[in-house]
Amino acid sequence: MNSATPVRPERKKRGGSKVFFGEFGSGLKYEYEGDIPPVAQFEKDLSDDGSDGFEDIGQFRVHYNKADEKSKPKAIHNYLLGAKLGEGANAKVKEGIDVNTLRVVAVKIIERKHIMKLPDGLNSIKREIGIMKSMKKHPNVIELIEVIDYPKEPRIYVVMELANGCSLQDLMDLLPDKRIPVEQVKFYFRQLLLGLRHLHGKNIVHRDIKPENLMLTTEHELKISDFGVAEFLDKYNESDHVTKTSGSPAFLPPEIANGEYNFSGMAVDVWAAGVTLYFLLVGKIPFEAEGMLELFKKIREGVYTVPDFVDEEAKDLIRQMLNMNASERISVREVLKHPWLQEQSQHNVLEKFIPIETRDIQVIKSLASLYGKASRTFFVCR
Repeated sequence: MNSATPVRPERKKRGGSKVFFGEFGSGLKYEYEGDIPPVAQFEKDLSDDGSDGFEDIGQFRVHYNKADEKSKPKAIHNYLLGAKLGEGANAKVKEGIDVNTLRVVAVKIIERKHIMKLPDGLNSIKREIGIMKSMKKHPNVIELIEVIDYPKEPRIYVVMELANGCSLQDLMDLLPDKRIPVEQVKFYFRQLLLGLRHLHGKNIVHRDIKPENLMLTTEHELKISDFGVAEFLDKYNESDHVTKTSGSPAFLPPEIANGEYNFSGMAVDVWAAGVTLYFLLVGKIPFEAEGMLELFKKIREGVYTVPDFVDEEAKDLIRQMLNMNASERISVREVLKHPWLQEQSQHNVLEKFIPIETRDIQVIKSLASLYGKASRTFFVCR
C-alpha cells in the first residue's frame, strides 16, 4: 500500500468519546492492553514519561511527540496550517486544511501589532474583509470562507479558497518567451472579464489587476485574488470615481501617472486588464523603465508598440483598453462583446492548452504525518 494513502482506522468507543487508532497507510495499529479506558486516563497513560503532547484541532485531539517540536501541529480552530505561500510587510499567507471536511484553503495571517502602527492599517484590513464578505460566490473570484478575529488576540486569520494550480504570472514564468498560446489567453481573459463584471456589478473596483493576482486551477479556471487595495463605490452616487492611487506601477493608467486625484475606478481596472492582455500576448508589459519617474513618463506619453505576430483584432482591443482618455476607454461589458473574444475555439480546446500542474500541498503531507510518523498516534473525536 502506498504510504500516502489514508486508511480508515479502527474505531472503539467509550464514555461518549471515540478513540481512533491507526497509522497513515502503514497498516500498523497502536494496541492498548485491556479495555479502552476513559479518554482522560488514556491521555495520562500516554504522557506518563513526559514525552507526549496533545493538540486540539477542530473536533480532534492530536497526540504528538514533545521531543520533536516540528511534529507539533500548527493550527487555528479546525484548520491545520502548512507551508507559506507568500509574505508581505504585515501579513503572510499559508496553506491550510480543514480537518473536518479536508478542504484545502489559504489562510492569510495578519499581525495586529504591525497594522496598528500604520495610519489606516486596521481600517484597511476591515475594508478588505468587508469587500470580500459583500461578494456573492462567483467562479472567477476567490471566495472568502471565514474570518477568525478576536480583538485581544495578536493575529487576524482570513480563510480563503485556494486555487489548486498556480498564478498566471507563475505560468508565464515557466515559458521561455513568457507568451501563452492565443486560444489559452482568450480562455483566461474572458474569465478575468467575467470576474471584473461581477465585481463592478457589486460596486467594487479591484485596482490591482495583474497576472500575479490571477490564480489558476488545474481545470484552467481563473480566479481574481488579493483585495488589499480594492475599494467600494458609493452605491448612492452614479459616479464610479475614486481618489486613492494604490496599485502596481506598471499597470497604472495615465490619469494616475498624471497625478489626478479623482478618477474612474472601473476605468482603472480596464486599463490594468489591457496591460495584462498585452503582457499575455507579447510576453512583456507595454511600458517598461528602470525607475518610477521614467515609467510614469512613458505611461503619460502612451507610446507602445504591438508586435506584428499579434492579430489585428487583438491590437484593436488593446488600443481601446489602453485609451489615454479614461472617459473614452472601453468598458468591461463592451470588451466582452469585442469580436476578438467572440472567436472562441471549438471542442476539446482545453486538451491543447499548456497544462497547469497541481499545487504541491505540503499541509496534506503534514496531515499524513499526524497519522503515521508518531509511533503512537490517536485522535479523540469529542
